[in-house]
Amino acid sequence: MNSLPRHRTVADVMTSRVHVAGPLAPFKLLVRLIEENRVSAIPIVDQRGVPVGIVSESDLLLKERRAELESSRDLLHVHKRRLERAKAAGTVASDLMTCPAITVPSDTGLGEAARLMQERNVRRLVVVDQRGRIAGIVSRSDLLQVYLRSDEELREEIAGKLIPAVLMPPDDAVDVEVSWNVATLSGQVDRKSDADILTRMTKELDGVVAVVDRLSYRWDDTDSAPIRPVSLERSFRSI
Repeated sequence: MNSLPRHRTVADVMTSRVHVAGPLAPFKLLVRLIEENRVSAIPIVDQRGVPVGIVSESDLLLKERRAELESSRDLLHVHKRRLERAKAAGTVASDLMTCPAITVPSDTGLGEAARLMQERNVRRLVVVDQRGRIAGIVSRSDLLQVYLRSDEELREEIAGKLIPAVLMPPDDAVDVEVSWNVATLSGQVDRKSDADILTRMTKELDGVVAVVDRLSYRWDDTDSAPIRPVSLERSFRSI
C-alpha cells in the first residue's frame, strides 16, 4: 500500500543548537551571546530548561533610547512606553526579556508555525519537547527553507508517492513537470474527483509554489443529476 508524502514539521527545519541564558544573565553577556553567535535573539530558560522569555536585539537596543523614552509623553501608548522604559533601564535578562516566550511543540507543521508567526507578529518561535523544555528555535527563514527543494525532488515525490497513493491503481497517463517549484499536472484520469484531489494534494506538498492543472477526466462523478420526485398518488375508478 502506497503512503502519502510526509509533511515536514518545525523539528525538520529548526536550529537545535540554541544558545540560552538564565533570568539573571547580565546585559553585557546577552549582547556578547548575540554578537559572537551571530543570532538575533537569546531564549531565557529556568533551571529546568523551560523557556520563560526571550531577549531580542530590539529589546537590547532600547538601552540606546533611554533619554528619549524618559522624556516621552505619549498619551496614546502609555502601557507600551512604560514597558519600553522598564526594559531600557534593565540590567539582567528578567528585566529585558519579552515574556512569556511563544512556544510550539516540535511536531508542529510548518503551515501552523507560519500562521502563528504572522498572527503574533514575531520573527521566531521557541520549540519545546514533550516535557516543555527547549528543543530548538525556528525562524521565518527556517520555514522558507522548504522552498529550496529541487524540482527533481518534488517531481519524484509527486510521481513516485502522491500519484500512486491517490490513484488506485496508479494512472500512467498523468505526466508531472516541475519548474521553479511550480508543478504542472497533465494527462487524463478516470474521475473528476480524482483530478480535484490530486491537484489539491499537490498544492499542499511542502515546497510546492503553485500547481498548473491541465488534467482531463473521463466522467464527472461530482455532477449528480437532480432526481425527479416520484408521485405516490394513485387514482381508482369504479367498475
